[in-house]
Amino acid sequence: MKNHAQANKIIEEAVMERRCAYSHNEAENAALRRRMKCGELVRAAHGLYLPQDYWNNLSPPERTLHIARSMSLLYPHWIFAGLTSATIHGFDHPWSLHSTHQLTIVGRERGKIRARHPTKRIYVPNCVPVRIGGFLATNPARTLIDCSSALYFRCALSIFDSAFAHGVTANDVLEECEKDPCAHPAVAKLLLYANPDSDNGGESFARGTMIEEGFMPPMVQVPFIVNGKSYRVDFLWKLADERIIVGEFDGTAKYVDPDMTDRRSIQGTVFLEREREDALRQAGVTDIVRFTFDDVLQKTPLIRKLKQAGVPMASHDLHNDYAQFTG
Repeated sequence: MKNHAQANKIIEEAVMERRCAYSHNEAENAALRRRMKCGELVRAAHGLYLPQDYWNNLSPPERTLHIARSMSLLYPHWIFAGLTSATIHGFDHPWSLHSTHQLTIVGRERGKIRARHPTKRIYVPNCVPVRIGGFLATNPARTLIDCSSALYFRCALSIFDSAFAHGVTANDVLEECEKDPCAHPAVAKLLLYANPDSDNGGESFARGTMIEEGFMPPMVQVPFIVNGKSYRVDFLWKLADERIIVGEFDGTAKYVDPDMTDRRSIQGTVFLEREREDALRQAGVTDIVRFTFDDVLQKTPLIRKLKQAGVPMASHDLHNDYAQFTG
């Protein structure tokens, strides 16, 4: 294949700037297309390219950010919103939401937007953007409001938990709601259940699924001290009959990823899990229910395990308490 010096430069600059490569003229575009056809490049979006190995090593949120960086150069007036803004702000969320890498931007006028990539436009009244990492984006509170209307509760809860851990408060969101009387009512329920103590987006997603399915919301990241050692559990339910149920969110990575096991053997990891379980029972835990991300994603296995462990359903009053935020 004929070498194209300018195409080489375009690709190198794009990788260095953590964005996609794009052409400025037809000759460059033809060179990039030739490299895509021979498998050297991946087309991330129409007219946007990256080396295949580089692209394959990016996480789904990072792929979205690479596309967004390119678009912010092509359309510097764009203000990113919703899930794209949440990604820019670094808020945790399920990676599956990036299946199409669709970008969400603020639309000030009606009509279609022609761009190189699938784009969702939302109306944000009186939008005053913030600049973060080279992007123009909606402020954190406004980002949460828009995510509440666009995503299922269990997906949006991950973003709310993470945003609260980053310092966003319920008052910040409520003040932003006052600027937009059409703010989606789902934001109120998310404000009620958001918890900055959640350890990661996966656990938030699991807790959101429990709440969606009507179970009593658990406490999160609760510590137990046994014989001078601290054991922190992912989820905890203390029931009126004095039973204590612990929920453990397991992932196969803890058994196969050396970084998750401090390079211990699988046998050693299993032994420590048993030691941990014995310590929790010594501390008064009556039931331990373990579930995986696939259990949460499919819902039915999680529901079955929680019911078998005796996790109760939420009371009617608790499930409707979020009305306090809507007045």
